[in-house]
Amino acid sequence: MRNIPFGKWTVLLVLLALIIGCKKDITKIEPPPRPGDGNRTEDQKVKDEIYNQYKRLSYWEEFIPVYNPASSFTDQFNNADAVLARLMSMTPQYTQYEFHPDRVGPLDHYSWIEYTDEEGSRASKADLADGYGMVVYFIEDRKDSLYVGFVEGGSPAEAAGLERGDKIIEMAGDKKMVSTNAEAIERYVQQNTLPLTWITKDNKTISKTLTYTTYDIQPFQLAKVFKEGGKDIAYIGLSSFEELTNGGRATEMKNKIDQAFTDFAKTSAKDLIVDLRYNGGGYVSSAAYLLNKIVNSSGNNKLMFKYDLNKNLEEERAEGDTEFADEVFKKSSTTEFANVYFLTTFETASAAEIIISALKPYANVKVLGYNGATYGKPVGFFREDITADIGLWAASFKIINAQDFTDYWDGIKCDYPYIYDNVEYDFGDPNEDMTRAALNLITTGKIAATQTTARSRVIKRSFSPQVRVPVNKRPVREMIKD
Repeated sequence: MRNIPFGKWTVLLVLLALIIGCKKDITKIEPPPRPGDGNRTEDQKVKDEIYNQYKRLSYWEEFIPVYNPASSFTDQFNNADAVLARLMSMTPQYTQYEFHPDRVGPLDHYSWIEYTDEEGSRASKADLADGYGMVVYFIEDRKDSLYVGFVEGGSPAEAAGLERGDKIIEMAGDKKMVSTNAEAIERYVQQNTLPLTWITKDNKTISKTLTYTTYDIQPFQLAKVFKEGGKDIAYIGLSSFEELTNGGRATEMKNKIDQAFTDFAKTSAKDLIVDLRYNGGGYVSSAAYLLNKIVNSSGNNKLMFKYDLNKNLEEERAEGDTEFADEVFKKSSTTEFANVYFLTTFETASAAEIIISALKPYANVKVLGYNGATYGKPVGFFREDITADIGLWAASFKIINAQDFTDYWDGIKCDYPYIYDNVEYDFGDPNEDMTRAALNLITTGKIAATQTTARSRVIKRSFSPQVRVPVNKRPVREMIKD
C-alpha cells in the first residue's frame, strides 16, 4: 500500500512546533510525452512541471485548462508557488461552511510544494517533525495561565519532562505568561532555543532550556482500561499515524497498538474510547491497520473505504493498477467493540477522520468534540518529484466509506459538541472533562449539562471563562498514500 497525506486555531496563532498529515503510497505513474517548450531555464522548467503534474494528478483535474505549451500559462508567474496558488484557485468554490466559515473559497487549500536543501530535510521524511513538539494554551479566566495542552512523543518537550497540564510561568526570562503578552510569546517560541520555567501538576517548579530540532515522532499516547459502572471500558490515544515499519522492523507505534489490543482482549470491554484530539493524520495504511484492530466481526471482510479518483488515475486503475484498490476490513484482533466513542477537536484531521468515517457503518459511533466538528479533509495525496529536491503534493484522491459518506469539507459533525478539552489534566485522566463525558455517556447514557450546554455558549465566544486559547497549533500531517 502506498502512503498518502490528507490533509487552525484562529486566535493568537504561533508556530511552536511543526508536527502533523495523511498519505497513501503510490508507484510512479508516468505522464504521457509532452511537446517541449524549447530552451527553458531550470526555474522555468520547475514552473512548467508544477503545472503539468497538477493537471495530471489533481482530484479537480477537469477544472484545470489545457495549456500547450505550459509556458503560455506559467510565464506569467514569478515562481512555482505562485503557479500552484493560481491552479488551486481554479478548483470549485465551496461556501457551505458552518464550522469553518473562514475557509470559503476554492476547495483545494491542501496541495503544496515541498522543498529540500542539499543536506535534505529530515522532517519531510516519514515519522519526523521539526520544532519543540508541544502546544500551549491560555485559559482565559485565569492569570498566569499558559498551560501545556499537548506534548508529542519523541520531542524536545517530552525529553525535558514537560507534560500536558503543566503551567508555564516563565519563557525566555519573561514572566508575563498572559494573553496580553501573546506577541512576545510568539517571538520566543520561534527562537532556536527556548528557556522555560514551569510548574508540574504535583506542584514542582522546573527550569530547562529546549532546543528547536528535528525529532522522531512517537505518536502512541496511552492505552488503558477503565472500570466504571460495572463495565470494562477501553481507551487508546494516538497523536498521528506514522509508519508501521522502519528498516524492516516494526515501529514502536505498531508494537504498542498490538499490545493495547492484546490487553483489551483480556477484558470484557464492548466500549472503546479513541482519543484523536490532536491527531492531524498520517499514513492511510497505518489508519487501516488500527481500523482492522477496532472493527467488530460484523465488518470483517466488508468494505472499509474506497478511493474516488480523477480520470487519469482512474485510467491507471482500470488498466490493472492496484494502488487504489478498495480497502477491505481484515479483522486482526479478538475484541468485539459494539460502541466506539471518538474525542476530537478542529485538529482531528485527514487519516484520523478516516478512522471515524470507516467505522460508522459497522459500530455505534459517537463523536464528542471540543468544537462542533473535526477539521474536514476527505482528500489525500502522495509526493510527485519535480526535481531531486522539489516535490509536489497535489490532493489526488477522495475517501468514501461503505455508506458513500464523503465530502466532509466542513469536518465530521460531532454528536456531542462543545465539550471542554481541559488542558489541566492529562489524556486518559477520568477527571478530564472530555474523557469524563465519554465515560458518563457509556455508563449512564447521557452527558452532564455542565459538560455541554453551558460550555457550548462559552466556547462560541472569545475570551470567556473556560475557553482555552491556542498560542500555537499542530500543523495537519496530511493523508499520505504509501
